[in-house]
Amino acid sequence: MHSLESKQICETVVVDDDANFRSYIKTNPTGFVVVTEPYGELDGLTLPSDAGDFSKWVRQNTPSVNVETHKADRYIVRRSGDYWLPLVFLASDIALPIYLNLVANYIYDKMKGALKGEAARVHLSAVYEDRNAGVVKRFNFEGDLDSLQKVIKRFDLNQFLDE
Repeated sequence: MHSLESKQICETVVVDDDANFRSYIKTNPTGFVVVTEPYGELDGLTLPSDAGDFSKWVRQNTPSVNVETHKADRYIVRRSGDYWLPLVFLASDIALPIYLNLVANYIYDKMKGALKGEAARVHLSAVYEDRNAGVVKRFNFEGDLDSLQKVIKRFDLNQFLDE
């Protein structure tokens, strides 16, 4: 694979150091929080530049979902057509499929002005608690909007089968 080729990532991994997420859950939150992260060798904590737009979009389009945003020391601006969404911690009242649907709707709205033939690539990570397994997991996704829609349908089907 050439280093500039797009890759598809769709994985769920167990979080080894879940102290930050556990501290968040102890506050009895609702919705989700946009979380800052270290980036490379930069000092301080960062957010991707799309973090503010995404948070504002959720507040305007889905006011029933509570969105908090941590203050960043720096914002990372990437010069591509990709959508780099921030890491989020999901409270227990918002399931991963709901969050992924919010993301898909946000990207769809952003793509309304795109040129014909342009494809959106999405990069996102969400941390949540898998109550059945009793562990904290991180869902990582990198791919196009069609792949994200397929993932959402798979999660919805799995959730339906678990009930």
